[in-house]
Amino acid sequence: MRYHFCLFGLGLLFASSAQAEPLVITNSDNSLSLSIYNQNLALVKDMRSADLKSGINDIIFDGVARDIQAETAIIYGNDIKVNEQNYSYNLMSYENFINQSIGKTVRTVQFNPERGENVYDNAQLIGYANGEPILRFSYGIESNFPGRVVFDEVPTGMSNKPTLEAKLDVKNGGNKNLYLAYLTSGISWKTDYVANIKNNNKLDLTGWVTISNNSGVDYERAKIQLVAGDINIERSAASRPRMAKMMMASNMMADSEAMSFGIQPESINSYELYTLPNIVTVKDQQNKQIALIEKNDVTYKKEFHLRSPLYFGNTGNNDFENRHPSIIYVIDNTAQSNLGISLPGGIVRFYENDKNSNLQFIGSNHIGNTAKEDTLRLNLGDAFNISVSGKITVAEDAELSRKPENNCAVIKTLKSYEAEISVNNSEDVKNSVVIEQSFPSDYKITKENIKSESKNASTRQWIIDVNKNAKETLKFSVDVTFTNRICH
Repeated sequence: MRYHFCLFGLGLLFASSAQAEPLVITNSDNSLSLSIYNQNLALVKDMRSADLKSGINDIIFDGVARDIQAETAIIYGNDIKVNEQNYSYNLMSYENFINQSIGKTVRTVQFNPERGENVYDNAQLIGYANGEPILRFSYGIESNFPGRVVFDEVPTGMSNKPTLEAKLDVKNGGNKNLYLAYLTSGISWKTDYVANIKNNNKLDLTGWVTISNNSGVDYERAKIQLVAGDINIERSAASRPRMAKMMMASNMMADSEAMSFGIQPESINSYELYTLPNIVTVKDQQNKQIALIEKNDVTYKKEFHLRSPLYFGNTGNNDFENRHPSIIYVIDNTAQSNLGISLPGGIVRFYENDKNSNLQFIGSNHIGNTAKEDTLRLNLGDAFNISVSGKITVAEDAELSRKPENNCAVIKTLKSYEAEISVNNSEDVKNSVVIEQSFPSDYKITKENIKSESKNASTRQWIIDVNKNAKETLKFSVDVTFTNRICH
């Protein structure tokens, strides 16, 4: 592992003419790891080596994230005490150059088209407004100068990248491993899945993770772990000495060999942790895609699902025509289905070959974080060649009782309904359609030609099997009891 050290000019850090220049620690082969969360947040863990003297050492960690949460930064190492640390984010930009040069004399340059040359002048920079410098020339003040401002030097304290500065008290000098850990925003990850339909009950599932880095720094050769789940974030930093001890005890910087296993999710505090098997470089302003999951021959079931709009009440819908059921892909996240792995939330996109073996996109849907043994139900749209129609064919009512109560009448009525729902299948394959029907709370199915199941207290569902190019009709009868209060 090689590190390069350089000296900054006097006065950058804890300056006085009697002090040694701060030691700037840059690195080309560092030990770096990232724990990236779903919430635009990452924990950066960085180890760098430095030759430190006994006593007070002024150091600069070069190249920390622009979006660092400075209050979370922890620097630690054996026999090292941190007396002071500061984060410098005064980065080189036109606006920063202007703001730090206000009151000073600057050079200006303006192109003269008649003479075909640049014309230089001197002016005092007296302000900055609406993205334009305000300049005092010998002839007057310009607030909309058509030329450019030229700076002779970089203003004091300005850097081309963020830096973390620290004053360390070292008990025993020598070559030391310095550890730096901090939270930063500007980096996040998401998952996208490709489901390739192979036949009527098998598909191949591939999961890709996309890491988006907008934190203002490159992460070179980093070990990366992804944390799935929404963590609670308090903005107040924990005690730095206590956090440093926790990091040391947890062996924060594991050896590369320890990180070289395949991607197997690990539970940590009810979250899921995915460790990428390879060392990864993620540049600033880069989206990097990495294969996360690959499962072949995953078992699935395709269902067609329709929630009937028939209403079994005093008023409401008595019929409907040509409704197209939703196409639902059902995947059990189990080992028996050749899956059985914690799946981070993301978009699943489905593809299938047509009769000429041309790949076609057939729909997509979003899944949440899905634990093992859970079931995925993905709606990919409406079926074109399946239609459902229904109607209430009979509606009769009879008064069961009438009871006076406080100048009112409490009337209990029994309504008896007969209904039918027809499913027309124009496809060349047999299909099953799930029909759901809601009822008022006090209901009873009295007759049905296809056996129903109770989904919840007020919903029944039927599975109707329809042969290719055929039609099937569900017929059922239901009694509903209503209680009304009529007052005069």
